[in-house]
This record gives sequence, structure tokens and C-alpha cells, in this order.
Amino acid sequence: MPSINYDNMTGLNLTLRAATASTLEESIQRLSSGLRINSAKDDAAGQAIANRMRANVNADTVVSRGLDDAISMAQTADGGLNTISELLIRAKSLAIQSGNSTLSASDHQSIDNEYQSILKSIQAISEGTEIFGRYPLATDSPELPPELIGNVPPLSVKFPAQGTNYTFSSGIVSLAYIPAGATNITLTMDSLGLDDDIQLFTRDGKHLAGTPLTGSDPDYTWKSRGITDSTKATSKVLTAANGFQSGATYDDSQLIEGGASWALNGSATLNYNGMTIRYSGDGDRYETGRAFNDGSNGTNRLERLKIDKASEDLIVMVLGSGSFTSNLTWGDLPTPTITPTTPPKQSRPWEVVTSANYGDDVKAVTLATTPSDLKSLGLAQTDLRSTGTASVAMGLLDKALDKISGYRAQYGASINRFESNKSVLAQQGIATQAAQSRIQDADYALEASKMAKAQILQQGQDAVLKVANQSAQNILALLRS
Repeated sequence: MPSINYDNMTGLNLTLRAATASTLEESIQRLSSGLRINSAKDDAAGQAIANRMRANVNADTVVSRGLDDAISMAQTADGGLNTISELLIRAKSLAIQSGNSTLSASDHQSIDNEYQSILKSIQAISEGTEIFGRYPLATDSPELPPELIGNVPPLSVKFPAQGTNYTFSSGIVSLAYIPAGATNITLTMDSLGLDDDIQLFTRDGKHLAGTPLTGSDPDYTWKSRGITDSTKATSKVLTAANGFQSGATYDDSQLIEGGASWALNGSATLNYNGMTIRYSGDGDRYETGRAFNDGSNGTNRLERLKIDKASEDLIVMVLGSGSFTSNLTWGDLPTPTITPTTPPKQSRPWEVVTSANYGDDVKAVTLATTPSDLKSLGLAQTDLRSTGTASVAMGLLDKALDKISGYRAQYGASINRFESNKSVLAQQGIATQAAQSRIQDADYALEASKMAKAQILQQGQDAVLKVANQSAQNILALLRS
């Protein structure tokens, strides 16, 4: 009878048992996770492909949510625009009604009252339409408040339009300041027969142009306002409210006051700190036999101040006790502004991601702003108080309605596009998930049969191993009996 090598049998059985245990463990892992690929060792290439597919599916899900938000935003904006269009149609009806010349002034005023109420509603809707912290109908170019020096605004606030006459009150309160960087400034003042005079100061108190308050021939108007010396000028004129720096002291060592030979474009010139300043003066201080300045140089009541380029902020004051008209021309006129602590409501272009596939550039759509405030619609200064203004308003209302209709078309097209993109992403996601499943998911029938096979083999191997572990003598005795 041939001999049995139990050592070889035991070694072989242990090797087979380890392989069977590994197969069984792999099957259990795949059945419990539902995945055929649980680590790179299972299928490195398949795992890379499946990961790319999963990245695309997740990206499409996020893009789809973003499209939902974009649709909501477009629908919100369109709802506000729909209300504005209804208000514009009503405003157009009122404009047509006010264009009837048979109406009385009180009738025009009643119509205008309703019209102004409609304009306020349009402005409120443009500023109040909000979603996700954005204001799609607000202005896209908000006007920031001007930066004041003390209580003094820049010249651009006092003179919105070049060459237009505006009326102001004279006194010892600053009219405005000329911001540094302004060029070719020409300020013309009509005293209206009163004793009003242009005065120009630096912020540290240097009196550059105007009428003297000290010396042998102080100006009457300074004395009439109680300013009779430099100390009173410092305390009453050079105040923080008037735009002067803290510690400013009056200094008229550079003062030009214009000569007796009056010239509107400058009878006196001063070069100071890189600036050329020309001042006409008023000339009435030199009239023969005057009792006091009457603000009139013969029949001419005009004064003019010209500055080629402001190298620093300058304070303009019109000294007097009455009113005057003035106009301004300029080359460049900066408007210093401040950013309020609460940012103004503003519409901005917004991007919507439409695709972000693995390895590809992100694709996005940029939607333009749709400002629907009164200024953007061109209705800010309109009224229906007369047939003439009603006629102007009618044309502007038609243009505003066309603009709103264009905005609504833009949003409608965007909604349709986004919904189409969502549909494509949904179909793409289903197909990608199916492909990913075929690569990555476990075949339950196959893995279950492999597990059963491995369990049977393992049980047999365990039985054989038990037998092999018995002593050779016991097995020979059993075989002989």
C-alpha cells in the first residue's frame, strides 16, 4: 500500500483554503457593498472610468439645482416687470388724457398727482424686487452720495448742467467746493443789483480772490455782516461747517480783488500752488461817489472767477445779503463720492452655469442687467402738468414700455433655455448612471453563486484538514481494521 505524505497534504490544503477564503471574502464584500469595484486592485481602469462618470453625474445634479435657482430668479424679475408694464400702460392713458387742452390747470394737476404716484410705485418695485439677495430690476449705476467737506458739497451738486443759470442765496456760508483735479473752471455770477461778491479760499484759510475785509479800504459787505478783522473772519467764516480745516486762520496776503478797470474775463491774476486764478472783481468798489457797494459796475452786474486747474480743494463763497444767479462751465469736474455703510441696491449681470463635465471647460450663460428704475427708463423728470409736458411724457412712456417688453422677452427666452438644459441634463444623468452601474456595480447572481461555491469548498477543506491533523498511526489503524 503506498504511503501517504500528510505534510504535503496539509500544506496544499492550507494553500487552497487561503485562496477559497480570499474568494469568499471578495464575494461577501461585493454583495454587502453592491459594488464590483471596491478598491483599485479590483479593476483600476474600471474605477477611473466610473469615478469620471460619478463626477459628471454629481456635477449635473448641482448644475440642475443652479438652473432651478436661475429659473426662479427670472420668474421673480418677470413678475415685477409685468406689474411695471401695467403701470406704464395706465400712465400712458393719463398722459393722453392730460394732452387734452380743454382741461383746466387743476384738472392737469389732479392727473399729474396720480401719474406721480404711479412713478413712485415703479421706483418702489424696481428697488423692492429681490431674490437670493439680488435686485434684478434695480439701477445698474447707482448714484453714490457726494462727499461733503463739512456741510459743503462739490460744485457738481450745485451745478448739475454746464452753462445753466441756478439761483442761490448769498451770505457767509460756503456755496460749494472745487475738488482737486477740476480743470477749466469758469464761475459766472449775476448779483441781481445787490452787493454779492465771489470769494475764493483754500481750506487752511488763505483768501485768494474776492473783496478785502482788512486794510485801508475794507469792503462794505464784510462790515455789514460783522466781519471787520481777521480774528472775526477766522471765528465766523473759517468754520468746519464751511469746509475749512481745523486750525485754519485767515490770511489775505495772496488776495486778488480785481482792479478799477473791470474786465469780465479777469482784471487780476494770481499764480498759486500751480494754479492760475483770474478774477474780474465787481468794479463797483471803485465807482466815484458811491455810498456803498450796490453790486453793479455801471450797468453790468456780473462777476467771473476762472481757474485753469485746481491743485487742491478750494472753497467758494458768495458774500452778501440777498440772492444771485450763477452758472458754471468746466473741462473736467470730478464728483468725490462716499460709499454708504449700507450698499445701494444695484442690479448686476449674473452668470448661470449650464455645463461642467469632467475635463471640459465650465460653460455658463451671462444675463445682462435689466434696470427698471425711473432714471433707467427715462421717466425721472416727467410730469403731466400741461399739454406740453404730457406730450413729452407720452413719447418717453412708449420707449419705457418697449424697454420693459424687451426685458421680459429676455427673461422668457432664458427660462425656456434653462428648462431645456435641465431636460438634457436629466437624460444625460440617466444614461451616465446606467453606464456607471454596468462598470461598477456587482452582479448579485454571479457573486452569490461564487460565495456559495467558496463556502462549500471551504467546508470540505476544513473537513480534510481535520482528518489530516490526526496522527498517521490512527489513520493506518483505521485503514487496517
